[in-house]
Amino acid sequence: MAGAETYRWFASQEGVDPGTDTLIAVDADGEVRAEAAVFSQVTAQGGRAFLSTEAAPPFAHLRRFLIAWAEARARQALSAVAPGLDRVIRSGVEEHRDAFRAELMDAGFEEARAFATMRRSLADLPPAPPLPPGITVDTWSVARDESTRLANNASFSDHWGTFPMSEQMWVSSYRESEIFRPDLSFVAVGPEGVVSFCMVEVEEDENSRTGHREVYIHRVGTLGPYRRRQIASHLMVRTMEAAAAQHMDRAALDVDESSHTDAGEVYLRLGFEVTERSIHYLKQG
Repeated sequence: MAGAETYRWFASQEGVDPGTDTLIAVDADGEVRAEAAVFSQVTAQGGRAFLSTEAAPPFAHLRRFLIAWAEARARQALSAVAPGLDRVIRSGVEEHRDAFRAELMDAGFEEARAFATMRRSLADLPPAPPLPPGITVDTWSVARDESTRLANNASFSDHWGTFPMSEQMWVSSYRESEIFRPDLSFVAVGPEGVVSFCMVEVEEDENSRTGHREVYIHRVGTLGPYRRRQIASHLMVRTMEAAAAQHMDRAALDVDESSHTDAGEVYLRLGFEVTERSIHYLKQG
């Protein structure tokens, strides 16, 4: 089941109402044994909704109900999308969970994309590549936050399945998030502002469960004119060095295996290895 910090992060997101966008099942002892959550985003470009459903093994029979409930709630949220614009409902599941994947397909979802979780030890880190002339690096700060958001929206505008993040969505995802680590997050600055960024989270609940001190590289991006100049790689190494200095032992990230930027290859060169894969399923809303 999702950790408490994950739930708090989810509940803090723009437009999420825990009273209508989440559902839990508890056992006789009051323990949460099944849960569903819906996060939706409605923009001038269209709408998308992400479904998260999970059930402890003795309660796996509830999963079909949870999927149906979450889809219905997603359709309600996406009804705010202007007529004629795309509406997509999306759910991801680990590749090895065949039964779960079959339940999504039985509900009409179609396999659309594969993502890889990659990890590496924070021992024996490579040196940070040199920065191009005119580029400086700062730790994330409130003063750089809006420039970072704009760089995010521009750098991800050509990525699969992404929409621009509003100011409030960005703030709730990072500045106001309890798991965001500004001290481990770095931005690269050029003459026009932030040109690349590495935004980082540490989820202590999950680290306690796994026994690892893991830093999660949540979002890395670079403006188009600055790509393939190793700026993001420099930021990632800086993040990993800072995390290692705080006695963390490994870094993790997720990447679209079909990314046109060949991000996966960049991460392999930095010493990351694929540890898990997940399949993302789509259904028109």
